[in-house]
Amino acid sequence: MEESHAKTLKNKLKGISPISSECCIYRVPKRLRDVNEKAYTPQVVSLGPIHHGGEGLEAMEDHKMRYVKDFFERTNVNLEDCFNSLKEWEGRIRSCYAVNIEFSEEELVEMILVDGIFTVEVLLRSAFPTLQQESDRIFGKPWMDRDVVYDMLMLENQLPFFVLDYFYSLAHASNTIPLEKDTELSLIKLTHTFFEEKVYIRPLEEVSNKLSQYSGARIQHFVDYILKCHRPSPSELPPKRKLDTLSIPSATQLKAAGVHFMVVHDTTLFNIQFENGTLKIPQLRIRGSTEVFFRNLIAYEQFEFNDHYISDYVFIIDHLLDSSRDVELLARKGILESKLSDSKAVTTFISTLDLGPILFGTNFYFTELCEKLNEYYGVPWNNWKASLQQDYLSSPWAILAITIATILLVLTLAQAGLSLANITEN
Repeated sequence: MEESHAKTLKNKLKGISPISSECCIYRVPKRLRDVNEKAYTPQVVSLGPIHHGGEGLEAMEDHKMRYVKDFFERTNVNLEDCFNSLKEWEGRIRSCYAVNIEFSEEELVEMILVDGIFTVEVLLRSAFPTLQQESDRIFGKPWMDRDVVYDMLMLENQLPFFVLDYFYSLAHASNTIPLEKDTELSLIKLTHTFFEEKVYIRPLEEVSNKLSQYSGARIQHFVDYILKCHRPSPSELPPKRKLDTLSIPSATQLKAAGVHFMVVHDTTLFNIQFENGTLKIPQLRIRGSTEVFFRNLIAYEQFEFNDHYISDYVFIIDHLLDSSRDVELLARKGILESKLSDSKAVTTFISTLDLGPILFGTNFYFTELCEKLNEYYGVPWNNWKASLQQDYLSSPWAILAITIATILLVLTLAQAGLSLANITEN
């Protein structure tokens, strides 16, 4: 009996294939997912096998087919050729996903064909409105356009980029894309145009220089592209050092200590600098997609890069925005722009972003920034100013009370001085 079990286990081990170097699309860990399930689960459209057939996603399947039909009619591409090409890549496509895919070869190929063409069509119709149909259920309804974008930002809802590049090359070769004369348009450029305003991406020329520094310089999928656009290039990453204290002063505490705040626009979102008493912070715009954006970048970064640059940034922002007053201060400075209901909602939103990711205090990217802020705040004169501001000058009524008390004290001292002078004369 024991020998039989050992034999069964041995056969199981033989059936386990090695992890492919192509693997790049992952399931989000329970530790992160439990904080907010919806941030990782598509609400409108599934792309790829992980959420295919999911609850509430059926309605978009019919519209996907309309996009596929339009693609083949417009480009005159042969459907059987596309199917056969994908069939040759089926093993490679399957190995891109870090999950066991239950679908058969034929089912997976059909799914990738439909989802891939649909995705390319979304990019093209967004860039060229003349390709949109009057009955378009996505671009004819702004809220649907927004929801589709949110779903395309999710790590579990990705398609391999080489598949999208294949379908885009077919559309481009058909000369049916309404390009201006002598205009070149790659899939990278099309992707950048689609996401640029939605997820704070820097200009394409700047991003292209950064991407060329990555090993292989190959884009795996949309989340991979967005993360590489935001992370400093490998040569520009700040050094990681141990973080001795897990606290930094809040924005209002720093202001009371004499720190000046400046919004900067010509840099990446995460490039926070403190120099000569001025804290320079790129503008953070909080929108409906912001939580999906941050959470999925954090999840992917930990898988693909075994790193935590984005979550370290969230830690810094969370500690700067400790209260509603901190939010209001950074909003007045133009550093924070929010569409949430009020400043308290912003504080809650940022603090929940910091839940789930693990803080690697022994290898923290913003250690130097934290040390500079704590050192500045720790100077006795700066600390005394901050305490005075926070404890006694925190409201107009407190300032008025101290002013009246000061005036009364001066008058009392003046009266005492006059009385002493009269006594001396007598």
